[in-house]
Amino acid sequence: MAQDAQYQFSASQLETELPEIVKKGVTRLFINEPAITGTKESFLRFLKNALKHAPDIFYTFFIEPQIIDQEICSLLSELYCSLQFRVASNVIEKKQLQRKASLLNHHSLVFGFDIDLIANESDTIKLFRERLDFFISLYPNHLDFPQMLQEEVYKPTAFYSAKEIKSALQLAFACTVFYSAGRAVPWFLSVLKPLRISSARFFSDFSEWLRCNNCSQETGFLPFETTHQEIEKMQILFLQMKYDEKNVSHFFPVVKDIVKLNGAFSRLVGEGQECQLELEFNPDDLCSPYAMDIAKFSETVCMEHCNVRIYTATSPDGQQYPDYKTL
Repeated sequence: MAQDAQYQFSASQLETELPEIVKKGVTRLFINEPAITGTKESFLRFLKNALKHAPDIFYTFFIEPQIIDQEICSLLSELYCSLQFRVASNVIEKKQLQRKASLLNHHSLVFGFDIDLIANESDTIKLFRERLDFFISLYPNHLDFPQMLQEEVYKPTAFYSAKEIKSALQLAFACTVFYSAGRAVPWFLSVLKPLRISSARFFSDFSEWLRCNNCSQETGFLPFETTHQEIEKMQILFLQMKYDEKNVSHFFPVVKDIVKLNGAFSRLVGEGQECQLELEFNPDDLCSPYAMDIAKFSETVCMEHCNVRIYTATSPDGQQYPDYKTL
């Protein structure tokens, strides 16, 4: 079914009554209906209908990765939408998912995964950490852990002790705070590389940092009810600590600028918030592909202290887009 805060629609209504749905003032639809997303043919039919009758609605599609291909991605890229994938964690086809994620990223589509903390009775904390590392490597916009809110996840199994379950919960929460709520997808893997640790190890260390700073799930910290600017401050403080710990603090000025610049753009796009930043490097350099390799960037690009305005610009044809200007 698909719904917003006020309405719920059947698959047949979504197929045939999109113009009427638009007239109701609906601005967002969550679509988790196999009759629409279950096959390529039905999904293509709906996407074409949506583009024709309701192109301004924001769509969240819950779909299986198998139906993603070039034709689907081309249509999705014309809509304002995000994709949510539910993958059976005990039967992950890594090569297939890598191909699908590469296609989605090529089209600049927003997507995320639901991840199980415990996939089956023979699952282990080690396998959960491996799943987390794998999914992060696909550059998803966000990762969701539905079992964090389900009581049964706390029940130990023959292979998953109560202590390990608690560790998995803390790891999932740390990922939710730093990566998903922290909007870290554009820079996370680049920033992680100089530290020479896995994503799971990083989030495990961050979970400890959260507990020490009274920002854990147990203390009632709510990442999505906290401003992104506050989470960005947490990211920068923790990253500085890790870069000092790993004796690569000479790279940290680049890291800090990359986090600040990307964060400012995310708030401009997400909240319409313009701002002014003080940076150590020129934003032209920070926005270049060279910034993906932080070590090389730090060694070859000169510092250029500057103030930068992040704002919404308007093109001659009236289209608005995010931009920056060095002051």
